[in-house]
Amino acid sequence: MAAYTVLTITKDLGFTKSVIHPVAIRDENGIILFDAGYPDQADDIEQALADIGGTIADITAIVLSHHDHDHIGSLAELKRRNPKIRVLSGAKEADYISGKKTSLRLLQALEYNKTLTGDEKEFGERFARYLETVEHCPVDDVVQDLDYLCDGVRVIGTPGHTPGHISLLLEEEKLLLAGDALAIEDGKLAKANPKFTLDAEEALKSVEKIKNLHLERISCYHGNMYTGPVEEELARILAEERNA
Repeated sequence: MAAYTVLTITKDLGFTKSVIHPVAIRDENGIILFDAGYPDQADDIEQALADIGGTIADITAIVLSHHDHDHIGSLAELKRRNPKIRVLSGAKEADYISGKKTSLRLLQALEYNKTLTGDEKEFGERFARYLETVEHCPVDDVVQDLDYLCDGVRVIGTPGHTPGHISLLLEEEKLLLAGDALAIEDGKLAKANPKFTLDAEEALKSVEKIKNLHLERISCYHGNMYTGPVEEELARILAEERNA
């Protein structure tokens, strides 16, 4: 059975600090890393791996939940440090990760900036310029819903936040690594931030799909680990959305 460790890495964004939670999954071949942090976080990831007795050289694959900058930011640098790493993503995310297509998040930001004025517009334009600097990296293989990455670790398609967002199910643990399909806010499970969810209807379908997995825990990229009543919380989210 593959073992896992949820990493905790902090990024100082200047105006705030963002805490993210990539996950290191260790099997007989090495480490599979789920998501790759913000830009310029390769050293932070290296230190987080060292804390659990690993190195970047131990990474055999990096699986990307989706193409947002805080998930692919250090991907290219990690690949430079260990060229043997294989980069995996959902099929609908691969061209954005590789840079063959313009990031949907960048397109969203550029469109949204048209509605802004003053300081908000200046901030929005800085954010768009920042997104333009994110380094891309080729994807080696695409994965499909229900594919196995290794023994007991299965891909779960959870679109909505982005078109090809994927999560990972650790079957024996009854644990979902949810990426940005869900978040934890004030100790409770929450739907992905509506502001950054590209298809709200698909995102809700993904919550329903996750509920039907009968999980005991959910690890969120933003918020860490939820160990409360998972199905009840997901049912609450669905009910609130349907009654809105």
